[in-house]
Amino acid sequence: MTTYPASFCPHCGTALSTREIEERERQFCSDCERVVWRNPVPTAGVAVVADEGVLLTERAVEPGVGDWAVPGGHLELDESPEEAAARELREETGLRADPEDLTLLDTFSVTQFEGKRVVSIGFAVRREDTDGEPHAGTEVTDVRWFTPDSFDETGEAFLPPHGERFRKAWDRLG
Repeated sequence: MTTYPASFCPHCGTALSTREIEERERQFCSDCERVVWRNPVPTAGVAVVADEGVLLTERAVEPGVGDWAVPGGHLELDESPEEAAARELREETGLRADPEDLTLLDTFSVTQFEGKRVVSIGFAVRREDTDGEPHAGTEVTDVRWFTPDSFDETGEAFLPPHGERFRKAWDRLG
């Protein structure tokens, strides 16, 4: 299984060919006689909502350096989506949330740079159900509270489709 398009078999190193399997063109290793499946990467994020707005992060890493996003990132092997969202929130903003306090908000699928496909599971939580004071973690340059109106006034951009997640969180909990 690969995240990005592969040229060689991740098991034996043989150059891959394509073959129709289950009515789709798939990468195939003729030496291993196996399909090299290409699957999306699961991610999770959590929108923290307070009276003053939704907490957003300004990205310091690709994709979308300088764009704004709801805190989130990749699931680790041993995590549920809720656990990953809570961990990413802590790493990016310093806020702590109990995974059991998160409410399912949405999902989206997007192709990011270099052909990587992501499936993101979004959650929301009220500010009073978190602990700590927000600050920028190592993968973000800034954290700020925004309402839809205040964000629109900045002229800043969202990492697509985080603008939709931001607005859903505000509509549901704001």
